[in-house]
Amino acid sequence: MSWAKRHRALIIGGLLALGLALFALALLQTIRADRNGVRGRAALARAEQDINAHNVRAARADLLEARAYFRKMRDHLSSMGPLAPIARLTPFVRVQIRGANDFAQSGELLSDAGLHLVDAASGILEPRDTHLRLSDALGELRKVRSALIGGIAALDAADEKVGALNGYRLLGPLDNARRDLNVRLPRVAARARSARDGLDALIDALGGSGPRRFLVFSQNPDEVRPTGGFIGTYGVLVARNGHMHLDQYAGTSDWYLPRPQAQLPGDSAALPLRLESPPQAQTIANVNATADFVAAGRLASQLWRAGGEQPIDGVISMTPAVMARIVGVLGPVTVPGYPETVTAANLVERVDFHTHFEPPPPTGSPDGRKGFLVELVHVVVQKLLDAPAARWDPLAKAMGESFRTRDAMGWSNRPVIQHALTERAWDGTLPRTSGDFFYDSEFEYSAKNGGGLHRTFDHDVTLHADGSAQITTTITITNTLPPNYGYDGTLNIDSLSFVTLYGPSGAILGTGSDPVDARPGALNGHPAASWFASADPQASTTLRVVWNVPHLLVPTSARRSLYQLRFMHLPGHQGDVLHMHVKLPPGWRWEHRAPPATMTLDRDISDDWALVRAG
Repeated sequence: MSWAKRHRALIIGGLLALGLALFALALLQTIRADRNGVRGRAALARAEQDINAHNVRAARADLLEARAYFRKMRDHLSSMGPLAPIARLTPFVRVQIRGANDFAQSGELLSDAGLHLVDAASGILEPRDTHLRLSDALGELRKVRSALIGGIAALDAADEKVGALNGYRLLGPLDNARRDLNVRLPRVAARARSARDGLDALIDALGGSGPRRFLVFSQNPDEVRPTGGFIGTYGVLVARNGHMHLDQYAGTSDWYLPRPQAQLPGDSAALPLRLESPPQAQTIANVNATADFVAAGRLASQLWRAGGEQPIDGVISMTPAVMARIVGVLGPVTVPGYPETVTAANLVERVDFHTHFEPPPPTGSPDGRKGFLVELVHVVVQKLLDAPAARWDPLAKAMGESFRTRDAMGWSNRPVIQHALTERAWDGTLPRTSGDFFYDSEFEYSAKNGGGLHRTFDHDVTLHADGSAQITTTITITNTLPPNYGYDGTLNIDSLSFVTLYGPSGAILGTGSDPVDARPGALNGHPAASWFASADPQASTTLRVVWNVPHLLVPTSARRSLYQLRFMHLPGHQGDVLHMHVKLPPGWRWEHRAPPATMTLDRDISDDWALVRAG
């Protein structure tokens, strides 16, 4: 080879070596940037955990750390100097750098969005004025909403940036981070929008958009009803420009007895009242005769107006357990005229005593046997409205738990409020669900023994390979109380009830069921059948229902399906038990775990289990 050729080969080889070196340096700079991105992603994950734990200070620190990592990531990418032209000309490196840069911008935007959300949460969790009362919170809530809106805008910008990343083929760590953001961002955005909708509803309920009036009902679980218990007392909660007060509170009979025009006659009443012998009129005390509190709220509003009252904007229902949770947060109370201290631990028991065991009050007593409860509600609601800002977070948790257990329910004719209630499943009606479903809706007649009724559900499910199923549920209702229960020994004659059982969507009542007494219409897609059932004192009765379900299993692949179960408990009642037995199709097995053989029904059961076919 001539000297010229050898010289040219050396030059070309040197340029190639230099190019490879510069390529390697550019790739190294991208990897360094990726590491900061991974660290930023980890800080974002910690911030989300801290927000879920209501630790806003730790969340703010995590978000600031995440933003710093993403800025370092961008600094590394922008400090490539002479490597930049080569990086831009090298397809593989160019894609990584562009993807890393967009990822860093997405991370910064998401960190900023998180800081907005933390600022919003701080207004509730760490208010500046810790003495601000709940009844005067409208201004603070509007500030919180403003911060929340800023966070949602930043989340939308981050979502747009993350969407652009989906067109890149990125390296392992960066690709994993992108996948994580694709999962995390929609979840955070959905929660932020849900929080905004909840604030909008609360601001409206507090009278921020005009005066509001709400009926407040107390349900007594000792007289079982489909949504919990008999509505024995009522009140009117009035809100105007953030200021709230309880306008009145009394027994429901004090309202409907002098207003015979404010009722549905027996032939137009709900099925349990229509089929009673003789049929009974439906008043505001029995608007919850079906397992649909939305319908109950609407009916209560209509009857209220028929009784000559001012229109209401909604209905709020609660059991004594709700007041017990509030007292648990705000501390014990004393009730005027009753020489005792009421605590979270004894509230339900004291209500039960004064309602059922205390000697009858003197003739002419305005509230009769409900006097203690009426005065207690006045005291607890006023203490709630006077609660300082320092107690808002634990109060929010207590009320959230009350709505989740359906000890509290709500309905409103204000769309902004009803949307928030429905979105959170706080509206007290049956959910639209696929898979296995069961709800025991009971309307009890002429007894106040609900606290002593215990139910055992034997739930036998036979699954078929085509996804269909036959479900047999045997209910044993045990009346544990003695026959002489109550102040005069007449509160436990028996447990005669109109029992309506709701099954899975699309199910057909099967042979083997006990002969039905009525067939109500489906509720939110769930078919129903009804029976009269009664257990004598210290005795039991049973009831059996069989549902044939054409499509129960949810297929996820050719060899894998999900068995989903939603078994709802009766609000306000504890001690019920579910026994499960699921028979799989031949050749199928549970993938990881099987449904538990026994579960308590102190709250709703909602779960799913995967099954796979062998071979």
